[in-house]
Amino acid sequence: MDRLQQDYFFWRFAHFYIFNKGFRVLDQSSREIWLEDEESKPKKILRIVRVDIDFSSWLRKDVVQSVKQFERIRRHMRCRKLVGENIYISLYPPVDDWEDVRTAYFESEKKRTTVHSNVIDKTKTHETEVTDSSSLETIEDIEMIILHLKQQIRQATKEREHKEKSLFFYGKPIATVALLVIIAFMFYMLEQVGSSTSVLTLIEFGAKYNPLIIGGEWWRLFTAMFLHIGFLHLFMNSLALFYLGSAVERMYGTWRFLFIYFVAGLSGSIASFAFNEQVAAGASGAIFGCFGALLYFGTIYRKLFFRTMGKSLLTILVINLVFGFAVPMVDNGAHIGGLIGGFFASVIVHLPKHKKSFRPFLFLMFTILFLLSLFWFGMSNEHKARSPVLELQIGQEYLQQDDIEAAYPFLKRAVEEGAEIPEASFLLAYAEATFENYDTAKELLVQTIDMKEDFHEAHYNLSLVYIELNEIEEARYSIDRAIQIYPDEMYLDLQERLSESPLKKGVK
Repeated sequence: MDRLQQDYFFWRFAHFYIFNKGFRVLDQSSREIWLEDEESKPKKILRIVRVDIDFSSWLRKDVVQSVKQFERIRRHMRCRKLVGENIYISLYPPVDDWEDVRTAYFESEKKRTTVHSNVIDKTKTHETEVTDSSSLETIEDIEMIILHLKQQIRQATKEREHKEKSLFFYGKPIATVALLVIIAFMFYMLEQVGSSTSVLTLIEFGAKYNPLIIGGEWWRLFTAMFLHIGFLHLFMNSLALFYLGSAVERMYGTWRFLFIYFVAGLSGSIASFAFNEQVAAGASGAIFGCFGALLYFGTIYRKLFFRTMGKSLLTILVINLVFGFAVPMVDNGAHIGGLIGGFFASVIVHLPKHKKSFRPFLFLMFTILFLLSLFWFGMSNEHKARSPVLELQIGQEYLQQDDIEAAYPFLKRAVEEGAEIPEASFLLAYAEATFENYDTAKELLVQTIDMKEDFHEAHYNLSLVYIELNEIEEARYSIDRAIQIYPDEMYLDLQERLSESPLKKGVK
């Protein structure tokens, strides 16, 4: 009878901490229950053990083993510190001295895991706050109450697990798959028409290009989300969208996810427009919006968030942002803009099955104001409208297509806007020479050589320009200098022809 009463106390004790104290069941068996206090700092884990102890040696051995178990839990939960407590519910205390077991045990010298232990025996049961005042006269009464307590604990654990699981599986990733298909199709079209790494092709298909957006083509802020620059860019973003997009769509549902995705993508594109002058494309802003949606989930279900994906998610997010600041090629403005936009959009649509309030409407107004302000800043930020480097890149691509007339204005702007790059003045000189503006071409080539003395192609072209200007001695000097740097066969041929006298114009 006494043992049965202690069994009853074991289940009553666990029941009290679960239902009255709000502890969460980590694991349980017929003789042992592990509970977590989610509110405590540092993290507290309670281990309740129903065992009849004879000698203190067994107790010491079990405490030492439990310390290792508590440490494994700490590492699994990624807690900085953990406090564990062993509660042994025994009919009698150990027959020999065991008071030293009450002393705290530590897993290591760093004391990240601290374990306290105590024994509650028959003589102390009535002192606890969980003692049931009801009369337990028969064995059948006690067994029925124990069975009832077990069922309540089991049912509460199942209901909690089901509720938490349902938060992660509200919808199905239908839109995520559709977006991945569209993105893959657009990449295929880019490669078929030209190249996904071609600036001209990207602009033609709707990439973010500030001068055209300022000119009224605002739709590029949306179309840029579906284009990617190179296969690696496509692969990395598709992989991120598959995992993050699927998670967000499962949590929020398809229509909420689409709203979050496009608001985040738009926010990222506008931020890129405001702070980055380069041609930009990609779903990165929308993907970072998925990070924002998961962070908003964390503000609503903070304990569940940090218990499941929270710390890993924050680590990945920080790594991505640091990488974005460290690598100039990464458009971190779009990433941060998408992150903020995704968070705001999540507040607007909220999570499923939540009560309606004025908060989403207020955030909708705030988000619209935020996007309009960011767009206005981009429109007024004139030095972001054009980039000398970008102008040069576009001009080069037109030259590769033998479209010198189309290339000329871009190359001219690249030089005029201060692109201190030898290639800019060199290519503009080539265009000017093609238009027979030889004096201008000469000045540009001299400027090129001043910036890069060993630019042998510039020396060669300068020799050709001198020939057109009938300055033969200067032409000979320039071709000699080109050959000193790089003895190309074409240069040697021109040198030989320059040694002839008289030399006819038009040498190419």
